[in-house]
Amino acid sequence: MRKQSVGKIILIYFLKTIGVLALLAGVGLLSYYLTMLYYKQTDKQERSTSYQHVIGVNAGTESSNLIYAYNESDGHITAMLLELFDQDSKNMTYVTVPINMQIEMTQATYAEVLKANTSIPQVVRLGDVPNYFGGDVAYEYGIMILQDAVPVDIGYFTAMPDTKFNVYYEYEAKKPGCYNPTEAFISSMKKCTTKSDMDEMIADLWDEQISDITLSQRQNYSEALSKVNWDFVHIYAMKGSEEDGVFYVNSKKTRKLISDIWESAPYSDAQFESTSTTEEVNEDDQNIEILNGSAIDGLASRYQKDMQSDGLSVVNIGNFTGMKQETTTIYARNVKWAKKKLRSYFPKPKKVIVEHSATLEDGIDVQIILGVDADG
Repeated sequence: MRKQSVGKIILIYFLKTIGVLALLAGVGLLSYYLTMLYYKQTDKQERSTSYQHVIGVNAGTESSNLIYAYNESDGHITAMLLELFDQDSKNMTYVTVPINMQIEMTQATYAEVLKANTSIPQVVRLGDVPNYFGGDVAYEYGIMILQDAVPVDIGYFTAMPDTKFNVYYEYEAKKPGCYNPTEAFISSMKKCTTKSDMDEMIADLWDEQISDITLSQRQNYSEALSKVNWDFVHIYAMKGSEEDGVFYVNSKKTRKLISDIWESAPYSDAQFESTSTTEEVNEDDQNIEILNGSAIDGLASRYQKDMQSDGLSVVNIGNFTGMKQETTTIYARNVKWAKKKLRSYFPKPKKVIVEHSATLEDGIDVQIILGVDADG
């Protein structure tokens, strides 16, 4: 009996030891599985940490998110929309960005992008920018170049296939140049009445989007987003003009538009507001600078008097600091207006060169550099 008791005791301890070892092994396997699952999910969500950013990514109180729609087959950009969300006022605003916007990069920006791709031209169509770069950072270069033409802060981007974009946003035929949220999108947002609801929706959509912020950074907006009155979303289009299929942004007016959006009181007066992408240009709005490149004394003053007598705004005259100019050149933010309003002042109007420029100094919409041919 004694021997049997000792044997039983040994057997019991043996089985207990096996049980403990099995439990430890199970815990180890479970821990490994959970760790791998965590890293797998983290890898999906935190792709924005896998490359070096070329802009200062900012997911602050004022959320400025440049949304790209792209074709899945070739990656080409099909639409762009600037989402502006103010957590304090709970205002949600969308500003449509024309992909056919032509931008002349400043020398400083051009020098930066040349480090990444030496084949990109200094004058580029905005929608083509991502095609010159590889990876997610391509969308940040789009922000960098857009901010060259429109000096406003854009904090981060979101990119999605155009098939998904078209579920959330639709082109507004009655308001040319504008996209607005679809009824389906607004309906789904209205159902998210708590931070938890919004967190879950953002997480569900995260894998179908590309962004240079993290999921947790996006979810920082969840509580404020859940309090948005989606019946009072405002939509706008960038200020500018279109000619021969090319959009030329009015930098000064677009910057003012966006500044006014940030300063707006909580929306409550209309479901959608918009302005046309193209605009009727009032000649009183065009500030003209005349520089004398002909070396002919008094020529700039002569043209100033002629134009002012016709009601044009000549805000500055002076001498051109470069080489003597034989031919007159007009640099304008709005080429169509310049051709229509200014060429007739010159003795040989057809020889006057009119070029677009987005890099004129603030307060100057047109710069005329007089050549020898202007003395008629």
